[in-house]
Order: sequence, then structure tokens, then C-alpha cells
Amino acid sequence: MEWGAEKVVDPRRLKLAVLGLGVLLAFPPEAGAAQDDLTALPFDELLLRDFVSASRLARQVSDSPAAVAIVTADDIRAYGYRTLADVINGMRGLYTTDERTYHYMGGRSFGDVEDYAGRVMLLIDGYAVQDNLFDQAYIDESGLIDLELVDRVEYVPGTGSVTYGNNALLGILNVVTRRGRDFDGARVSAEISSRGASRQRATWGKRLESGAEVLLSASTLDVDGRNLYFPAYDTPATNFGVAEGLDGERNQRVFGKLSWSGWTVQAAWVEREKSVPTNPSAYTAFNTPFPTRDESAFLGVRHETDLGLQLYSSSSLMLGRYAYWNQREYALDEDGEYDDGEKYGVRDYHGAWWRFDQKFVGRWFVDHTLVFGAELRDDHRQSFHRRFLSPAGEVTDRDDGELSRRTFSLYVADDYRLNQQWTLNLGVRHDDADDLDGNLSPRAALIWQQDPATTWKASYSEAFKMPNANDRWTSDDTAVPEYVAATELVLQRQLAPHTRFTGSLYRYRRSDLPIENADGDEVPEGSSRARGVETEIEHVWERGARVRASVAWQRSRDVYGRDAVNSPDLLGKLAFTFLLPGEALRAGLETQYLGPRLTRERRMLGGVTLSNLTLSTERDWHGLSASLSVRNLFDRDYETVSGFDWRPGDVAQDGLRMDGRSVWLQVGYAL
Repeated sequence: MEWGAEKVVDPRRLKLAVLGLGVLLAFPPEAGAAQDDLTALPFDELLLRDFVSASRLARQVSDSPAAVAIVTADDIRAYGYRTLADVINGMRGLYTTDERTYHYMGGRSFGDVEDYAGRVMLLIDGYAVQDNLFDQAYIDESGLIDLELVDRVEYVPGTGSVTYGNNALLGILNVVTRRGRDFDGARVSAEISSRGASRQRATWGKRLESGAEVLLSASTLDVDGRNLYFPAYDTPATNFGVAEGLDGERNQRVFGKLSWSGWTVQAAWVEREKSVPTNPSAYTAFNTPFPTRDESAFLGVRHETDLGLQLYSSSSLMLGRYAYWNQREYALDEDGEYDDGEKYGVRDYHGAWWRFDQKFVGRWFVDHTLVFGAELRDDHRQSFHRRFLSPAGEVTDRDDGELSRRTFSLYVADDYRLNQQWTLNLGVRHDDADDLDGNLSPRAALIWQQDPATTWKASYSEAFKMPNANDRWTSDDTAVPEYVAATELVLQRQLAPHTRFTGSLYRYRRSDLPIENADGDEVPEGSSRARGVETEIEHVWERGARVRASVAWQRSRDVYGRDAVNSPDLLGKLAFTFLLPGEALRAGLETQYLGPRLTRERRMLGGVTLSNLTLSTERDWHGLSASLSVRNLFDRDYETVSGFDWRPGDVAQDGLRMDGRSVWLQVGYAL
């Protein structure tokens, strides 16, 4: 039995992990070429780069005032990251919440559980990949991209609606994938975990003689179900709070990318099945199967070219689709019957969309860089189907909804270099959806290069988020957009040739949020506020050691003026990686502090400090590589905030116990 998370490690898997450590320690160093990525650059040049955009031609100059954070492929390997959620937890000012169905992203005034992360836009190589039903950013195993294929992850805090429009309300997370030449052949790998998980992956990448880059990859994941204990259900009628054999998970991923002569074509597909151990509502039965399935896919085509006369073009077309399915079992009433004869509820949702974006970069005027363009997005399918079944499986009732939305957008941004020290950045975007009034999103920023080592950035921006399809359907299409006004001051200071400091002050005001009025009706008249400070320092040494430390303080108030739910005041991060003696192995140690958070019942969960340790081979040895990761190194007991604001009895379930220590072993081979 487990207290919300398994504490006993499978002895067989532990022996395999120990054996893997022995294999890992036996690998001697072998000379090899460094990866052609950001970490291969001189450190002083790397520190002066805010970020490298997914489209190297149409660089998003409107993002330049932000304090951008980058996690590279080397960081991913050094710290043993396996999902985007792991990467996000290592970034300054950010955190995630695991509700045992999905991981939700939080930071800078957002992070309420079941918020679908729809206020930070997730991009893959510049393509927005959130679904068009919930606006969910999938950052766990339901996400499209295997981290083995990631070159870097860029986080741009603050509003991004000038460049990207809807959903870029509070930030942008851009995943840049690797090239075929980064693999230069075939590679296979296998992983096992003390939690009963296994993963297999096969990847082939190459730069052909014609100059074309090809990358293909497929992977599978299988996680065993297990017993989990939930105190709120500790009664004889509900198996004394034990959900048996649940929390299992399976996924399949496929990814492909072809680049040649200014053209890039890429596609990704993922299907994840999850056996959810939590009870989804007050009307459903605990410790019964609650399977869910997510399927996401996209196809993107981009063409970039120099049109001459100082005009550059980037054209992209994206097709996307998403499907969601679950089945839940309802609880018996006091008479031992099912209400209305309904034993099962089935949800079957489907979304499909396409988007075309035409972007131009003009450098016609001295000291000006203009980015302008238009975007057309058609969410032509937003289908919701609910069925209610009898014990015999017959449909007793159903609830269906069919929605759509078409949005046309125009945008322009100008990066104006006033002189050697001052740069003015202005931008505006107009979005016009066929079911909403048009909206303007402005941004203004002033950048001061005080000296070669010091840069100040001050910005003001406004952004908005359209109601998603699920909100529209469940509210009978009365949901309205929400808005944010953001002010930020950023300082970037190169303290030494190998050391950089980044600091930021910010203030957000979100408006048109749902609030209950005096009559008990929910109306979009609420506003919330947030302010905070973020600091980070990075340093590298010769021979590959590097450290990154950050502290973030924030204060968020909800629409009633109270402390916001699941919004910790304090976050701390420390990441240190270095080569062990002999330079065959690299160690990566992370320590993360998550401050106290309020639950939906206004109960305060205590702060927690978690540590993770990863050992990995620095270079391949006769084609072999390996890594061993220990998550939650000191086996800390802790809770995360849950989305449940109801009680099955007298015990609250506003918090969920998380996993204790776990061990992951990965072995790879380059064919």
C-alpha cells in the first residue's frame, strides 16, 4: 500500500539500476567532436545571445526586451530531464503541478491546477501546438516531442501576443528540435525505471550530400499500474483508500523532419493512454477504471527566402488535430442503484485546425528592423460528445456540441536603434475572430546598453486570451476573453567573462476574469494582480563545469484580493554539473525549492526542497552511452495542490501525495 505514492522500490529493478551504475562507471573516455549547438560557442558569445529563434531568418525582434532563459541539449542530458515538465522545473520562476493525469505549468501569477497551461504558448520549432479544445500545453508524456530530439528549450517570460496572438498571454515556451547531422546515423536506446517504467527509442538522422537534413524517430513508453493510497477514501466501502493497479501509462511517438534549400517539412504524432487513479467527481466511483486517451498530431511546412531589396520572407502552413477520450464509472446511490440507470460516462472530443502565417522582415531603413505579416487560422472542428451508458452498455442519454472559429491577424514590430546605446522596440497586433470583437495587443520597450557588459530593458505590453472551445461549450457561448497588462524591468549584467547575472521586476494585472457577484451569478468582472522579482546567476569553468542558480519571489492576488491558489511566494533553483575525475563521466546535481502554496480549501501546503542526481557518460564509448538518474534523491514526502474542491467525506482531498525516490537507467547505442 502507498501513501499517495509508492515508497517501496522493486528489488529486481533496483538491482538492474545498480548493475547499470557499474556499467556506467566502466566507460572510459573517448575523444569526439563537440555537438554543434549553443554550448559549443564561446561562453561570452553565448551569454550575449538572448535566444536563437526557431526561424533564423524571421527573428522575432519583439521578444528582445525579455529576459529569455535557455535549456540546451547538454543540460537535458546532464540533469536527466525526461519531459518538458522536468525542463520547466529547472527554469527560473517556473514550476509544475502533477495531478496524476496531466502536469500543469505555473509561474508569474498563473498556475491554478486544471488551468490547462493555456496562458503560456507552447511552440515546436515556431509552430503553436496547443490543442484547439482546451488550449492545453502538453508538457508531460502526452506531449508531442521526445526530449532526445530537442536541441534547446527557450522560455520568453511576459506577454507575447504581439508576435503570436492568442494564448501567448503570460509567456512563450519554444522547443527547438535537433538536425539530422546531430545524430549522423542511427541510434537506439532503452530505459528502465524503479517505478515499473520502460521506454524504447529508435532515431536516424543525416545530412545528405545534396545538403538536405533528415531526422526520423519513433519511441514507446510503458509504465506499470500500481497501488496508491488516498486518505479521503479510507473507509471499508472504498477499499480503505487504496486505488489498486492504477496510474499506469503508455504512449507512442513518431517525429520526422526534412530541411532542404529553404524548405522545412516536419510532422509529429503522439498517442497516450493513462489509467487515472484519482476520482474525477463527487458522482463517480473510487477505485474503478478511469482510462483516458489523448492523441495529438501536426504537420508543418515552412519556406524561407531572401526576396532581395532588403526584404526577407518566412511562410508557414500548419495542420493540427487532437482527440480526447475517457470513460468513468458512476457511484451507486443510497439505494444501491445508478441515477437514471447510468453506470458509465464517456467523453469523446475531437479538434482540427489549420494555420497559415506570412511573415516579412524588412531592413530598408537605417537602424530599423521591421517585422510584419498576417496570419489566418481556421479552427474548423471543435466537437464535443458525451454519452451516458447503462450497465449493459446501452446509450441512455447524450450531449453533443459542434463549434468552430476563424481568426485573421495582422501584426507589425519595429526594432529601432536610436544610437549605440539605446534601442526602441514597438509592436502591435490585431486579432479578429468571427465570434468575438477585434482586439489590439500593443507592446513598447526601451533597451539601454549602459556599457558592453550591462543592458537594461523596460517594457509595457497588453495581451489577451480568447475563451477556449470547452469554455464556450460549457458556458453556452457566454465566455469572454481575459486581458493582461504587464510592466517589466530587466537587468542583464556580465559580471566576468564567464559569469552573467539576470534580474527582473514585473507587475501584471489581469482583467475580465470570472467572479461571483452579490446575486450569486458568475460574471466576467474580476481582476487579479501579481508582482515579483526574479534573479539568476550563471557561471562556467574550464573543462565543462557550469552552475546556474536562481531565486524568484512573487505575490499573486486573486479576484477577491486573497492570496492566489497554488502560487508559491518563493522559488529557488540550483543546478551544478561537472566532470568526474578521469573525465569519462559527468555528474548533474539539481536542488529545487518550492515555497508554501494554498489549496482550493485555503489550506497551506508546506514548502519542499527536492534534489535530483544524474550520472552520464560524457562521450560515446564504441558507440555506447548511458545515464543513471535518481529523482527525489532524499526521498522527501510532499504534496501538490489538487483540483478537487469537494470532499467524499470528512477528509479533504485538496492535496495529492507525490512520488518518493525513483531511479532511471538509460543505455544508448549508435549504430
